[in-house]
Amino acid sequence: MKHAIIPVLSIALFVLGACGGPTKKDYSKEVDEGTFDGNKFTSQALGWTMEFPDNWIITTKSSLESMDERSKLAAGDSVSNMSGIKRTLAFQKNYDNNFQSTWEEFSGDEAKYKRIISNIHEMIYTNYLDQRTSLDSVAGQLEVSGVTFDTYQVSLFDRDNKNFANQLLLTAIVKNKFMSVTIAYNNDADKKKILDLFKNSTFK
Repeated sequence: MKHAIIPVLSIALFVLGACGGPTKKDYSKEVDEGTFDGNKFTSQALGWTMEFPDNWIITTKSSLESMDERSKLAAGDSVSNMSGIKRTLAFQKNYDNNFQSTWEEFSGDEAKYKRIISNIHEMIYTNYLDQRTSLDSVAGQLEVSGVTFDTYQVSLFDRDNKNFANQLLLTAIVKNKFMSVTIAYNNDADKKKILDLFKNSTFK
């Protein structure tokens, strides 16, 4: 499992900004797995269904791929690749408030999963320290439709101690797949809107 790149890409969603294209009626080209029905997305692989705001933008896959490369360059990463990662629902209101989800096959036990997320959290924290960016972080859990997600909240601050960006990373093993969700936001209203949609999503 090539999980090392996940935190870097997640961070990039609000450090570099998610660049979305114009709204399209055919969203199927913007995901690696899953189907759309109006403003509802379903991942058959995960058994997961979630609605998204019909007045927000589905983030294009080409934008995410470009962002991946920029993130790898920024992190000095020349070895990680995205070949095993499947992009699912990704949408945004603007550069600073957005949602991204992915999954990849996972083989291992609970102990292995815990080691992976511990490494991810440490990598995120260390990456910001290396960039001399002030941050607060807190780990927790959130249950969504019977699935327990491990959460990692990161808040970034500028030199005047003003909070300018936030990220909530959620991970879980669903149907033997490592699912990752990133919610980036710069205000409480948009955080609540995105998080409520995710909390109301279903897993079957």
